[in-house]
Amino acid sequence: MAHYVQIPKDLNDIKEKFMFGLTKRQVISFGIGFVIGIPVFFLTRGFLGLSGAIIAMGCCAAPAIICGVYKKNGMFFEQVVKQMIAYFKSPRKRIYRTTNAYECMDRQIEYLRLKKALDRAEGGKRG
Repeated sequence: MAHYVQIPKDLNDIKEKFMFGLTKRQVISFGIGFVIGIPVFFLTRGFLGLSGAIIAMGCCAAPAIICGVYKKNGMFFEQVVKQMIAYFKSPRKRIYRTTNAYECMDRQIEYLRLKKALDRAEGGKRG
């Protein structure tokens, strides 16, 4: 009996697994989250208690972990955040403006005509 293996249609989504079934990006982001979260846990455990320290650790480590895990429409979390910031910084009312190529050519022709006339006028005064 033959066994068949499903092959995804989009081969760009296949990432090489690095460690424990995670990609390099995910391992690095989990490591950064670990490095940020563990000190927060030990520093806040004394005055927030165990539950509060775990919540504080999760809140501090979550952004780094999300950056490694989240991917939607081919964009990672930090790219989505950059796009959102750019969107909210842009003006809400956008005006559509076109450049009339014929008008630009007409202005250029008029400019060259006036430049020639001025050059002729200056040449006649000097001589």
